[in-house]
Amino acid sequence: MALFASAAHAQEAFPTKPLSVVVPMAPGGSTDYLARTVAQHLSEALGKPVVVDNKAGATGAIGTSFVARAPADGHTLLVAPSSVIVVNPLVSKVSYDTVRDLKPIGLLAKVEVIVVAAKETGFKTLADMIEYAKKHPGKLTYGSNGQGSAFHLAGEMLGLMAGVEMLHVPYKGASLAEAALLSNEINIMVTNTVSAMPYIKSGKVVPLAIASSSGKSRELPEVPLATETLRGYTADTWLALYAPAATSDAVIAKLNAAVNDYLRDPQQAAALRSRGMEPAPGTADDLQRYQAQELATWTKVATALKAARRLE
Repeated sequence: MALFASAAHAQEAFPTKPLSVVVPMAPGGSTDYLARTVAQHLSEALGKPVVVDNKAGATGAIGTSFVARAPADGHTLLVAPSSVIVVNPLVSKVSYDTVRDLKPIGLLAKVEVIVVAAKETGFKTLADMIEYAKKHPGKLTYGSNGQGSAFHLAGEMLGLMAGVEMLHVPYKGASLAEAALLSNEINIMVTNTVSAMPYIKSGKVVPLAIASSSGKSRELPEVPLATETLRGYTADTWLALYAPAATSDAVIAKLNAAVNDYLRDPQQAAALRSRGMEPAPGTADDLQRYQAQELATWTKVATALKAARRLE
């Protein structure tokens, strides 16, 4: 009885020391911003300091592995994008297993994804793009922020589902891919809306379709959903909060409740939306189910690409 009482007291007392929120990439960008705002709210809600620790490198594997090996007491957490959780393990050798080594706390936000075309292509719709690609196999080029990146696979999934052959052109970073699109070095990109927005508003690129499962864009309501042309095509990117796998359910529940309070706050939600992120409050089980669905989707894409020798 004493043992059970001690365990229960430890869970009720959580947290007992400062917390660390690990971001597996360099400061700056959506993931870092979200982690810092989440950390601030957790500190206020839990009454303990919460420090953001950027552990960049190996496309997110260094920071993620660090959390996977951390003590499972709820004091070391991970804010990671979907590329780290469900894409990187499919295309790279990593020292962690996201299903085995990490425990979901909650989905934080979905990042709106859009298909855009160079103005010079003359494409006005996703149907225009698909029609061109069917008539000119292998001629349509699409760029991404790197071989094996989430947007590389999103472009490949577009080609697979549309039944067209496109040529992938990888760049060392999103900014270089965007510059290539602006100069018509590549024809299209699948990217996040917030990055593409300045070029869309200036008329330098053409928005073809919103490729997110969250519905129409708040900022670009006139742009159709990709599913209206290509049934089932969504390429969600998202950010979520995790703890080491053996963390207790009671601690997970306490963290989940605190995070959901933050996500449901109208002021915080508006701030996230201004950065292209749609708040996604829910339970830890919701995230676990969603992650499993996402992993199944991207596994199919990666398997098809490896079979075609377009992905090592």
